[in-house]
Amino acid sequence: MKQDSVEFLEGIIKTPSPSKHEQKVAKLCESYLKQFSFEKVWIDAAGNAVATNYDHKKGDSPDLLLFGHMDTIAEPLPYKRADGEIFGRGAVDAKSPLAALLTAGAECAGSTPLKLMVAGVTEEEITTSKGTRHLLTYAKPKMAINGEPSNTNGVTIAYKGRLVLGCRTQGKALHAGMASENPIERTFEFYTRVRAAYPQHSKFDSVIINLTNIHAGSADAINVVPENMDFVLDVRLPPSIKNAAVVRKFRSLAPAAVSLRVQESISGVETDTNHALCRAMVSSMRENSLAPRYVKKSGSADMNITCHAGIPTIAYGPGDSSLDHTPHEVVKIADYKKSIAVLKGALGKLSPER
Repeated sequence: MKQDSVEFLEGIIKTPSPSKHEQKVAKLCESYLKQFSFEKVWIDAAGNAVATNYDHKKGDSPDLLLFGHMDTIAEPLPYKRADGEIFGRGAVDAKSPLAALLTAGAECAGSTPLKLMVAGVTEEEITTSKGTRHLLTYAKPKMAINGEPSNTNGVTIAYKGRLVLGCRTQGKALHAGMASENPIERTFEFYTRVRAAYPQHSKFDSVIINLTNIHAGSADAINVVPENMDFVLDVRLPPSIKNAAVVRKFRSLAPAAVSLRVQESISGVETDTNHALCRAMVSSMRENSLAPRYVKKSGSADMNITCHAGIPTIAYGPGDSSLDHTPHEVVKIADYKKSIAVLKGALGKLSPER
């Protein structure tokens, strides 16, 4: 008996899949996709669940890639279905968007003139983005939709970039009863300068800086000034600001005792609202009695990677993104079904001739 889209969504939410442990969900995706009119369905070398409605081995590029990540953060969350809603880890970020994109692609696979590729990808929630990077080694889509929550009526056109700096403030280990160059104090003096240079606000064009990890000293030696302090800065930047410029600014603000090392750097992206993807999504939303809106997000996603690869990309999917990574992930089944209808409507408006 053919599995329906809600049963599929329930199955992948019930199945834990923290980063690097997506295999069971990949198998569920593979099994689901094999019910439809795809030319080929497989799990690739990166653990991605992939399907195409054409023979990808001939070297043809897909007209459209529909992709979303199968992994979640590691913190588990109990599954529950009640009152037309599904609760569980990944219900928002991002198994509902993934399931919506796979279902829409699957239901259109046999009728669309588009060469279509759909994929559930691995390791998005950690810095590797292994799945998407591997997918792009053998597929060069002309455009893409990334599965990320934007509610049923939001077209995500922009993401901030991310800069992760591993930092160390050097001091000198001394008895706490002696005057010293305390690396903890020097660190917070530096951080105060950085925050003053980039005042924090919620507008998309702002630079958001957060101190996300610190380590200094030992709980067993609280009477000792530590020799050094290690800390991590997570910086989010709009497409209008270059990552390298921010690194230079940070280094200019750092005293000699503070060293900075770039651990991760990907710049922000934005897709033109006049692109065919945006026009098709907006038109389909209106046909489904929704009021479309464009969304710019302060996080980053695999959309950053595809855009930087020269692939025009938007992100879309059911769910409230303010619930990402929280203990309250929940999606309305009606919203999930509506998002599938929106995606199918948009696919019907896209042409392979570009």
